[in-house]
Amino acid sequence: MAKARKNATDEAFRRFLRRTWRNDVAPLLKDHQASRRKKGARLGGRVAGATGLAVDSLFHLKGRPFTRFMTTMGASFGAMLPDVWDWKWFRVAGKAARRLTEKCVRMAAAELPEADALELFGLTEAASEDDLKSAWREISKRWHPDKAPDDETRSEHHLRFVAYQAAHDRLRAAYESKRLPRDG
Repeated sequence: MAKARKNATDEAFRRFLRRTWRNDVAPLLKDHQASRRKKGARLGGRVAGATGLAVDSLFHLKGRPFTRFMTTMGASFGAMLPDVWDWKWFRVAGKAARRLTEKCVRMAAAELPEADALELFGLTEAASEDDLKSAWREISKRWHPDKAPDDETRSEHHLRFVAYQAAHDRLRAAYESKRLPRDG
């Protein structure tokens, strides 16, 4: 797969995953997220506050304005961190959470608009069915769970493969019903 196309498909997949996480997965994991948000806020506040204190003392600021600012910003960013997709979390999540996430991702990929599904494969609406087959082969060679370098990343490969497979099935149906390819 050409490097530019690989980067485009990776970016399209990241956007898809962020959207799916925000709309489908995160609401189902509210309790887990709340505890992570609290820990993130506490840690972010401490780290940023220490940095602000160092900057304040470096510039001899008496009111410590930078410390207060950094503590607030660090706590805010730390609290937001659990709201973004995290492969590390997914790799260590329990079976139930992984299955739930997989189900949400599969459903979201199956319902993608055709243009977005094509974008996951680095294709345009003018792409032929043979182009889709070729892109599917490249994607499956890259993301098949058996191709994972270790057990830790196998769950990531599995989730990506599930998403690509659902999008591929969606696109194959579009080609069979002659909705694709589109000229123009």
